[in-house]
Amino acid sequence: MYRFLFSVFFLIVSVGLSGCDVMETSPEDTDLLIGVAIPQTGIGGVIGQSVTSGIHLAIQELETLSNLNIALAFIDTRATVMGTEDAYRQFIGMENLPVIIGPLTSTNTEAIIPMLNENDIISLGPTSSKQGLSAQSENLFRLSLTNDRIIPTGISTSKANLDFKNVATLYNSGDAFSIASNESIVDELQAYNDITVVVQASYSAQEGTLLSEADVSSQLDNILSTTPPVDAIFLSGLSPDHDVILPYAYRKGNSASFVIPLLSIASVHTINSREPGAAEGAVTFSIWLSSSPNSLSKTFVESYMNNFGAIPDDWATRGYAATSLLIEAFRRSPAYDYNSVRNSLADIRDFPTILGSFSFDHHGDAVYDPVVAVVRNNDFSAWPAMSK
Repeated sequence: MYRFLFSVFFLIVSVGLSGCDVMETSPEDTDLLIGVAIPQTGIGGVIGQSVTSGIHLAIQELETLSNLNIALAFIDTRATVMGTEDAYRQFIGMENLPVIIGPLTSTNTEAIIPMLNENDIISLGPTSSKQGLSAQSENLFRLSLTNDRIIPTGISTSKANLDFKNVATLYNSGDAFSIASNESIVDELQAYNDITVVVQASYSAQEGTLLSEADVSSQLDNILSTTPPVDAIFLSGLSPDHDVILPYAYRKGNSASFVIPLLSIASVHTINSREPGAAEGAVTFSIWLSSSPNSLSKTFVESYMNNFGAIPDDWATRGYAATSLLIEAFRRSPAYDYNSVRNSLADIRDFPTILGSFSFDHHGDAVYDPVVAVVRNNDFSAWPAMSK
C-alpha cells in the first residue's frame, strides 16, 4: 500500500489504478516522501496525468519488491513557470522530502535550477530534454535523452530513409527545448554537403495558452511555397504544438515529411483523429516504442494494459521509468536523506530498465540508445539506427 497526499490543485483521483490501494492521508513516520511537481491542469494537464499513471504503477509494483513504504505528495504546476516555482518552494519547505519528480518542460526546469542550487533537494525530470541543464546543478537528474544525444542519429537515419535535400525548420521560439533542438538540428544539417536549409521559421504562443492555427499560418505558407518544394520539415515544439501544426499543414496540402524530435504516440493519435492521415509518414527521434523487444518493456506494457485498459503512451512510460530509477536509488541508499539519495542516483550505471540499459552521465543526464521511427497506420515503425 502507498499513500498520496493532497497539497494544492489536485486532480489525481481521475487517474486511479484498478487493484491499487491508494490512501489520501498524512504520511507515517516510516514513509519515504516523494514530491511530484507536474501539471494536472492547463495545457499540459493531459500529459501530466499520463505521467502520473506511470508513477503510480511503478510504485504499486516496485515498492513491495524493494520493501519500501512510499508516500506521494502532488502539486499541480499548471504547466507554467510560476506554478512550477510555487510547487518547488512548497516542497522545499516540507520536512523529510529530499526528492521531487518534475518538472516536465525544459523551460520550467531552467526556472527551478537556482532553487536546486540553493537547497538540499533533488529533482528528477521525466521529460525535459534541452542539453546542458543538468550541468548547471548537481541536484538535477533527467530521464529523457537530450537533444545532442538524439538529433545526430535521428538525422542520419532519417536522411538514409528519406533522402531529403531541401528542408525547412520550424520551432517554438518561446520554449527552451524547442530553441535548443532547432539550433542542434540546423548545425547538424549544415554538416551535410547535399542538404540545404531553405527556410528557418519560428512561432510562439503565450505561456499557458494553446497554439492556434493563426500563430503558424504565415510560417507554413512560407515553407510550403518554396521552389523547389521542401522534402522535409524539421519541427521543434511542444506536444500541443504538434497537435495543431500537422493537421493544419495537411489541410494546406503539405506533402513533405515532418521530422519531429520526441513526437509522442499520443500526439500521433490526436493528429490523425483531427485530420485522418495527417501524422502518417512523420518521423520521430525518440526514447521508447511500445513494440520494444525489451523484456522489461513487454512486462510493463502488459501490466499497464491490465490496469488501464490501454497501451501506455510515451508519457506514462517516462513516469514509470523515472520512478523505477528513484526506487532503485532508495534501495541502494544507506539512509533516506539528500546526500544518500543523490549519491545513489549519480552512481546508477548500466541499470536494466524498460528503456534499455540506463546510466546517468557525470552531469546527471541519461545515457541509453535512442530510437528512430516513422508513423505507419497510426503507430510507430522503427528504423534501424544509423550513424553519419
